[in-house]
Amino acid sequence: INAEYMGGGELSVTVDELIRHSVSKMAHLHFVSNQSAQARLLQMGELPSSIMVIGSPDLDIMTSPQLPTLAATKAHYEIPFDTYNLLMYHSITTEMATQQQQASAVISAVLADTTPYVVIYPNNDAGSQLILNELARLLGGRFRVFPSVRFESFLVLLRNAQCIVGNSSAGIHEAPFYGTPTINIGSRQQGRSCAASIIHVPPDTDLILAALHSVPTLPRTRSQDYGDGQSGRRFVEALSTTTIWETSPQKMFQDLK
Repeated sequence: INAEYMGGGELSVTVDELIRHSVSKMAHLHFVSNQSAQARLLQMGELPSSIMVIGSPDLDIMTSPQLPTLAATKAHYEIPFDTYNLLMYHSITTEMATQQQQASAVISAVLADTTPYVVIYPNNDAGSQLILNELARLLGGRFRVFPSVRFESFLVLLRNAQCIVGNSSAGIHEAPFYGTPTINIGSRQQGRSCAASIIHVPPDTDLILAALHSVPTLPRTRSQDYGDGQSGRRFVEALSTTTIWETSPQKMFQDLK
């Protein structure tokens, strides 16, 4: 039985990196988001014929005309702000010794800012409770904090935000596609594509605050580093060819020349 993997060749400075590359080596066919991911798979010895660049499937949803309106989204989640930033900050499983300190720096910067914030809890990776402890400091009328938000509603909030702050992959993958500026903090997204709308800063309160103050000057230029919202069509086209079904279950290692 041949295995197909969508998402190989990406980078993430967490334990996900090990799993992603391991799964890639067990897959016979790869559907990747961009040429950078394709190049990494080639470095791993995957056959060029087994790798198809189709773009990130998330972007297909982002262009859907069926997304809710901003007004409906704000009403559902009781968000009263006309303007706002998004905050999503996750733990870094390989940096547990400094996780509390890093999270504290992020929250201190947000508290020193004057912009309203829509805040979404971190995922449940190890260290998430340390971040939740810091999020408890976000009290008062300019913070709306949610354990989770429906993905389609999140996209609407992202598209209309002044910026997204934190270390979520949404700031690298999705935000640039909309042209929404990103303040990317720390090492969690290190090595990934860097659109013109992204500012990278270390987890330092003063530097984060300075980056937040620079948001109005950032370009809201849309990027297609991860595709153009047509990955579903390309995926179906690939499955419609006879070649893909003739792929041998015996994997071969392709040396770089």
